[in-house]
Amino acid sequence: MLARQAIVEACHSALQALPHVRAALLAGSEAFGRADRWSDIDLNCVTPLAEVDRNFAAVEAALEQLSPIALKLVMPPSGLWPELAQCFYRLRDTDEFLMIDFCQMTQSQLQTFLEPTRHGTPVVLFDHDGLLKPVPLNRPEHEAAMAQRLQWLRASFPMFQNLVRKAVLRGDLVEAMAMWMGQTMRPLVEVLRMKHCPARYDYGFRYTTFDLPAPVAAELQDLMWPKDGADMLAKLERAGAMFAAVSGALAK
Repeated sequence: MLARQAIVEACHSALQALPHVRAALLAGSEAFGRADRWSDIDLNCVTPLAEVDRNFAAVEAALEQLSPIALKLVMPPSGLWPELAQCFYRLRDTDEFLMIDFCQMTQSQLQTFLEPTRHGTPVVLFDHDGLLKPVPLNRPEHEAAMAQRLQWLRASFPMFQNLVRKAVLRGDLVEAMAMWMGQTMRPLVEVLRMKHCPARYDYGFRYTTFDLPAPVAAELQDLMWPKDGADMLAKLERAGAMFAAVSGALAK
């Protein structure tokens, strides 16, 4: 099986050979010092968007020298990150977890990902222009967005819990689970993040084991796995009480 470092080195060499690629870095679990045997490779580079096809071709050629590409997925353009192009790869000679997530972005878009509290500290492969410097979090803007989101969650949460209860009472446990995750657990996770890790309040279910205190993470894990409809209704009461307590304290 191919080693992680061999893939990183091949991509590093391919990108560094392209003069219009000004920097390359590893993000994700590498940036938080938490890479393990199940981590993918979050490879980013800084480039003019006019060159993305050329860069994709160079990285793919480097990967093919190591192993045939078994799966490739080109992501559609994103309204959230308009100056970013992204593609995922899985190689034949790796396990299913060692996926390559290759993002290309402009220098302007790069700034979004250089705030250390939210995104960690990237592992720099090369940086020709000194671009990879930490960017401070815009706290007034961030806190205003969080306050607006909290206001919506406090208004919407009590309105929609009946959707979970209704689905359980009808015996439609597929719909009940969808409502449970979307209308109960996701808002609960958001307010827990606002309390314990406000810099990443909008990260959803990701990193909760790291971002929440151990007792809170354990309570969340227990709530996430109802055994059946009756257990879901019991946990609905617990989740509602927890949401009310945390969101109420945040609103003061």
